[in-house]
Amino acid sequence: DVKGPPTHRLSCGQSPYTEMTTWERKYCILTDSQLVLLNREKEVPAEGVPEPQDASRGRCLRRTVSVPSEGQFPEYPAEGAAQLEVPAERSPRRRSISGTSTSEKTNSMDVPNTSPFRVPGFFSKRLKGSIKRTKSQSKLDRNISFRLPSPNNSEDRPRELPKLKESRSHESLLNQASAIETLDFAAEEAVFVKPLHNSILGRDFCFEVTYSKGSKCFSCSSAAERDWWMENIRRLSQPMKDNCRRAENVLRLWIIEAKDLTPKKKYFCELCLDDTLFARTTSKAKADNIFWGEHFEFYSLPHIQSITVHIYKDVEKKKKKDKNNYVGLVNIPTASVTGRQFVEKWYPVSTPTANKGKSGGPSIRIKSRYQTITILPMEQYKEFGEYVTSNYALLCSVLEPVISVKNKEEMASALVHILQSTGRAKDFLTDLVMAEVDRCAEHDVLIFRENTLATKAIEEYLKLVGQKYLQDALGEFIKAVYESDENCEADPSRCSQSELADHQCNLKMCCELVFCKIINSYCVFPRELKEVFASWKQQCLNRGKQDISERLISASLFLRFLCPAIMSPSLFNLMQEYPDDQTSRTLTLIAKVIQNLANFAKFGIKEEYMAFMNEFLEHEWGGMQRFLRELSNPDTISNMPGYDGYIDLGKELSVLHSLLWEVVSQLDKATVAKLGPLPRILADITKSMTSPTPTQQQLKRFTEHSSSPNVAGSLSSGLQKITEDPTDG
Repeated sequence: DVKGPPTHRLSCGQSPYTEMTTWERKYCILTDSQLVLLNREKEVPAEGVPEPQDASRGRCLRRTVSVPSEGQFPEYPAEGAAQLEVPAERSPRRRSISGTSTSEKTNSMDVPNTSPFRVPGFFSKRLKGSIKRTKSQSKLDRNISFRLPSPNNSEDRPRELPKLKESRSHESLLNQASAIETLDFAAEEAVFVKPLHNSILGRDFCFEVTYSKGSKCFSCSSAAERDWWMENIRRLSQPMKDNCRRAENVLRLWIIEAKDLTPKKKYFCELCLDDTLFARTTSKAKADNIFWGEHFEFYSLPHIQSITVHIYKDVEKKKKKDKNNYVGLVNIPTASVTGRQFVEKWYPVSTPTANKGKSGGPSIRIKSRYQTITILPMEQYKEFGEYVTSNYALLCSVLEPVISVKNKEEMASALVHILQSTGRAKDFLTDLVMAEVDRCAEHDVLIFRENTLATKAIEEYLKLVGQKYLQDALGEFIKAVYESDENCEADPSRCSQSELADHQCNLKMCCELVFCKIINSYCVFPRELKEVFASWKQQCLNRGKQDISERLISASLFLRFLCPAIMSPSLFNLMQEYPDDQTSRTLTLIAKVIQNLANFAKFGIKEEYMAFMNEFLEHEWGGMQRFLRELSNPDTISNMPGYDGYIDLGKELSVLHSLLWEVVSQLDKATVAKLGPLPRILADITKSMTSPTPTQQQLKRFTEHSSSPNVAGSLSSGLQKITEDPTDG
């Protein structure tokens, strides 16, 4: 029975983080056993920091879309010739909103940078005048064509923190005057570190550290950086983590939709785990049903007993004291959704008052899965890790024909994480994709268009190392589209003839802007992806198929990453909110155009209403070719930023073991025989799962075989054994 609103400490609007300072990681120093927070009196104000914004109003504020520079790529001649430096005098300038060029110069590829489209009314209602020129770059930056602004620096932050003065050493920062507080984790019995969903603090990439004296929140510039800091802080209190048996609790959940609620109202949900608030949905208006379609994923959880979703009416600010905004709740025992399979069902909502209608009351559709992943000490995965690292090609070729698409996704994800951690991801992706090239032979247009392990692996790798790049390249633009009232519908059957011309102009400008953002993002393109693409290019050259190398790069990057992210931003963590119908249609049309551009194809009879975009496509083909060529240029790889996130190798090996143990047990003897020692290795690990090593023996073995651990690093001695190349021995 529900008697009223929840009384847990984090009920609606009662977040404990409201009055809490959120520390940015640049004000923190991690030592052997301490986290030092620096004194803000040693700080200087940041130049050009915007006015502080109320986080609750973030969704209603205008966003600024900066237009990329004219100098899209460093000038270099055809392949094989010496590359020339870009003169310092050629400082790139911004393109005006009308598309007018600020320079008449063209590059060495003879592709003009100016656009034939000049549409002054783009985003007129919400963004008119907000797409601005910016100042010329400083002398230090003039040899770099374009630096994308970080969307995390100025948006959706409840407060802006000033920049720290430069210092030449950590020692100069660690004196008594500069350290405002020191968290000593060596004496702590339990330190709990968890990521904070952006709906709680109103800012991305935050985490909370809870210890005996309270808790503190920290913010980072990317998910990878956040994960790195979280892991290193955990290791301060758990230095023997890789050498002990442990459990990882993970919850994945979708709040999809609700029905039979009062019409003409807005509703949102709070997601609580054991009565602690972990996230909120966005607010959605009631139509036929209320559709949220929002995804949440929580990892490194303590063991939880229940999942509770509270539903509220979103009342106006002046009516915030109205106590009748609480609708009810759904309580889901974790035991009912535990396992490898997702559970999706309609749950009845328990309400404070009895329902008088005939329908039986409101209900909500939720899809969820709770897993407890048992992870053994790293040394017990040593042989398994060596097998996977050395025999991934054999493993994939044997299992490809016999496993389901869902299992391919899970297997590809685990392999990508494991081999990225052991330094073999490039070889893995190259071998898998070249096997696809050989298999498809003359039908190479099918590559990355089928649900193969190669396709799933490159998808996972793009998400792993490319998330920050995706945010830098598309994040600002996607937010602007979400907040715009402009209509880009170009199908005459879906809009009136009088509106069609304006809609076409809007779509042209959208496509021009997003393509500018994409092709100028080469300067922040992940180094690991460039290495993979350069490897594909070389392998195609060795096979005499150099003509398909750009097609491979285009299909992987656009067909499997950028265009899906444009169509479904919430699935790629660009936005939390699922787009409304008009925004979704706009994003779909933009993705269609960019995909055709990447395919070097025009719109034909099938989508004749899009034929007006063919002029844009032809005009930008040269730019697309130069972009794809730049991404596989081995001469610029060293200048690219690399992936700096943390991968839990033990967890990934445990996940892969569970999957392979289930799959191999269903294979016939002839297929099993092809896998060599793998069945025995899997059986040994399974036996260890059921007969765990006593903690005392684990500690003794750790003491005997490892020197003092580097708790600030992400690899222990036990994990390093697996990362060694087995061929060296």
